[in-house]
Amino acid sequence: MHRSTYGYWLLTRYDDVAAALRDARLSSHWGRKHAGTPAADDPFVRAQQVVFRSFNMQDPPTHTRLRALVQQAFTRAAVDEQRDRVHRLVDELLDVGAARPDRRLDLVSELAFPLTITVASEMIGIPTDEQLRFRASFEATERLGDPTATPEQRQAGRDAMVWQLATIAEVVEARRRSPRADLVTALVQAEADGETLTTDEILAALLTIYTAAGTTTERMISSGMLLLLQHPEQWQLVCSGPAATLPGAITEILRYHHPNQQTTTNRLALEDVTIGGVTIPAGSTVRVALGAANRDPARWSDPERFDITRREVVSVAFGQGLHYCIGAPLARMQATIAIQRLAERFPDLRLADGEVRHDPRRMDRYERVLVQLSP
Repeated sequence: MHRSTYGYWLLTRYDDVAAALRDARLSSHWGRKHAGTPAADDPFVRAQQVVFRSFNMQDPPTHTRLRALVQQAFTRAAVDEQRDRVHRLVDELLDVGAARPDRRLDLVSELAFPLTITVASEMIGIPTDEQLRFRASFEATERLGDPTATPEQRQAGRDAMVWQLATIAEVVEARRRSPRADLVTALVQAEADGETLTTDEILAALLTIYTAAGTTTERMISSGMLLLLQHPEQWQLVCSGPAATLPGAITEILRYHHPNQQTTTNRLALEDVTIGGVTIPAGSTVRVALGAANRDPARWSDPERFDITRREVVSVAFGQGLHYCIGAPLARMQATIAIQRLAERFPDLRLADGEVRHDPRRMDRYERVLVQLSP
């Protein structure tokens, strides 16, 4: 239980994190802190108000209504429809590396990144020529939550958020005029008990889904493969029987190196809340460290050991409670297919010497993981 100099409380133990994720007194409705903010002519203020309408930034009963509607467009059946497309994309990307004379491939920029950005963009309907710019805009908006960001970086983040919403709004209006068999149309047409999603709710939901389907899953794949290759005995277990070992491997990857060390949605204490013997005052901002919780020695035996045969214990990798990650099935499916095809096609895969680099912007992810596909 740490009171950060940046003004928020950080929880790191598993029991404390799990309790916080399930505690209704810790509100996800971050927009309430800005309640009463008038609708302004400032495009960023308008964009921010839209983002606050996302289902993951609401409490019941609003959260219950929105999530039920979004879930209609994000069912397991809808995810399964993406399976063949993911298979084709993975093999196409691997073919590029296999065709090179040196048979090298960067798992970040040449596999995880193009795979997840393509799937997420196609689900949302982002035009092919805008996909890279759209993905890059999320790099800029990430700095809005960084207390160390410069004024220039903050302005770039504001501009990026305004552009994102304008781009998605065009797609939503196009689907209203000409429906297709896609996620955006499903959200436009979703209805429960006579209620539908408003345009702002659709825009906010699509931004949330893109973040989960694109940026977070990208880190999960590249970091997961790096872990397996850094533990050759674990990689050989996967190669010996991918279908049997991959479920455990994915679970252990998520536990050992979570792609997002903290929750992306802050919690707001609606009243004094006591967790782990410490009282967090009403009005406080609370963040939970998912990565730390998943290595709590009180929860896992020898938590610093990476072991894909570890007996499964429920982690907080996808959250818990009402806000359990709606994109979990898609993330697992993409990571499973990517790692499975690597194991099946290149069982002798190994890291290229000296070609692993951390991303200087985020200590919990990598900007380069170069591998040798075969000797």
